[in-house]
Amino acid sequence: MRKLTKWLLLLLVLPLALCVKANTGNGKVEGILHGYVTDAVTKKPLSGVTVSALVPGTNNSREVTTNADGYYRFAQLPAAQVTVQFDKKGYQSCKRPNITVKEKISVKLNVEFLPEVLGSDSDNSEYPLLRLMQAG
Repeated sequence: MRKLTKWLLLLLVLPLALCVKANTGNGKVEGILHGYVTDAVTKKPLSGVTVSALVPGTNNSREVTTNADGYYRFAQLPAAQVTVQFDKKGYQSCKRPNITVKEKISVKLNVEFLPEVLGSDSDNSEYPLLRLMQAG
């Protein structure tokens, strides 16, 4: 009887284990995108900046807001090329396409935001300044 119980338990647990394993290999490998947003003039952190990440060609969009330290973090973005947009009233909106998010790798994208008043006369593509750093 004990042997039969062990076999029944094995037959119940094995399919469950295979399902869990199959779900981890479903192609939805995720990465992390994070960084800091600062004022380009004062170099101080900017809170309340809306940061959006969009996977082009899909409706898959995520949005976060920077905290008091100017920090933002997307913890579970799909491993793909994403477009990241930064918006805050009083600052130039900024969109950066083709940021590569890789599986299980942390990508750091820091932004220095130029106030609208300073950038209203010219189309200076240097601002907001972006620095992309990849950390493993």
